[in-house]
Amino acid sequence: MKKAARKEYTLTIVIVVLCLLFFGLGVSVPLIFDRSSKQENTSEKEKFDAIYSLLTNEWYFSKDVEDLDQKLMEKAIEGMTDLEEDPHTQYFDLESAKAFSDTLEGSNVGLGISYFLNDQDQFVIRDVFLNSPAEQAGLKKGDIITDVDGLSCAESDSQKILKRIQSKEGKSIEIVYLRDGQSNTVKITPTEYDQTVVCMLHEDQGYGEIILTSFSEHSGEDFSKAMARLQKAGIKKVVLDLRGNTGGYLSAAVDIASSLLPGGSVIFQEEQKDGTTTSQSTNDDYGYVPMDQIVILQNDTTASASEALIGALRDNLTDKVVTIGTTSYGKGTEQTTVPFSDGTSIKYTIAKWLTPNGDSIHEKGFTPDIEVQPEDVSKISYTTSLEEETITKDTVHANASALQQFLKYLGYSVDRTDEYFSPASSEALKQFQSDNGLSPTGDCDPDTWQALKQKALLKYNEETLVSDVQRDRAIQEITK
Repeated sequence: MKKAARKEYTLTIVIVVLCLLFFGLGVSVPLIFDRSSKQENTSEKEKFDAIYSLLTNEWYFSKDVEDLDQKLMEKAIEGMTDLEEDPHTQYFDLESAKAFSDTLEGSNVGLGISYFLNDQDQFVIRDVFLNSPAEQAGLKKGDIITDVDGLSCAESDSQKILKRIQSKEGKSIEIVYLRDGQSNTVKITPTEYDQTVVCMLHEDQGYGEIILTSFSEHSGEDFSKAMARLQKAGIKKVVLDLRGNTGGYLSAAVDIASSLLPGGSVIFQEEQKDGTTTSQSTNDDYGYVPMDQIVILQNDTTASASEALIGALRDNLTDKVVTIGTTSYGKGTEQTTVPFSDGTSIKYTIAKWLTPNGDSIHEKGFTPDIEVQPEDVSKISYTTSLEEETITKDTVHANASALQQFLKYLGYSVDRTDEYFSPASSEALKQFQSDNGLSPTGDCDPDTWQALKQKALLKYNEETLVSDVQRDRAIQEITK
């Protein structure tokens, strides 16, 4: 009932808006027709110039816009690069150009770990990056950092601690951490590290594990070092985790594949605008380390260069490669970036890439050999634009489904998980609010929403640190 009412209300708004639109159009008709009569058979370029002139010289609100010329040109460029045929062609303003460049660079200053915060705001290490200060100091996955350079993690803001670490670049600091309940102290010197490769050896089980987070400038070099570790340990099997890796430089995919494929192997083909194709083969600068088995983990955000690597390994090492997880994203195009002197840039598509066998996975992705769905909680989605709204009981809300799924995951009793926030689920929310020092209203205000998300994320991080259904299946496959 309430959902139907909302539709009727929306229709009323549409009718009102249309009335206003026609009223406004009626006022402007003489001016519009007068101008258009003088612009018959104009080219698109002439039309652009005319609109630009109108907005700069006659637009009423032009007086309120700072740097009007620049803003109009920026908007025009953004519109010109917003193409439904190709979502991967983009114009980057100053801020987004820097962010994109930093992502591709792949380097950072710090300890060299990925982490999550536990319920005491201490840093729980999820991964330690290859050759980082943390790895050299002996820190491991699952260690809990409690103190940094005299600051207690439980008593200090996490952002303050991160800034303290970065401010100590090149200087030794003291780190206190827990491992198996025992407190340990170590000296670490924060430096620049590459945050794309994690390497773990499981010598007792006869396999190695390499996590690739992206394909950056130094990923090929670091991956080669990781493979050298496996070779030195006599390991001939590897789990390659590409989940969440959205890509990066295709040249990095070539470098990484060169450590896994014999010299002269084709990594991918490039199809140009005119239909001609060229082949990209292995890079002789990287030593080939033969593996008896490669198990690849992939998911729906495994994309672009990650998929190029999967295609290269599947086509060249068919009998040795097994893919596990869910269907990959399906981005089979190649982009290049052109920077401008003012710091902005454009990224545009220059080719399609094909697998060594000539197949395109664009908008299709790779179907895994063994499908393993992730934990249900990892698939929960919600609308960030509605996070600051209050969800009241007995109403329909776009985020009510996520709200009730989070409650269910945390062990509270809900009777449904759709977009209707039921009275029974409201009672469950009251219990959550009481358990977490919040006012037990049964309505999900922004503070409750944030607390609920944080609790669910913490539980998920703690559980997947120990057991990850997709990774567990990969280990089962490589050790059988």
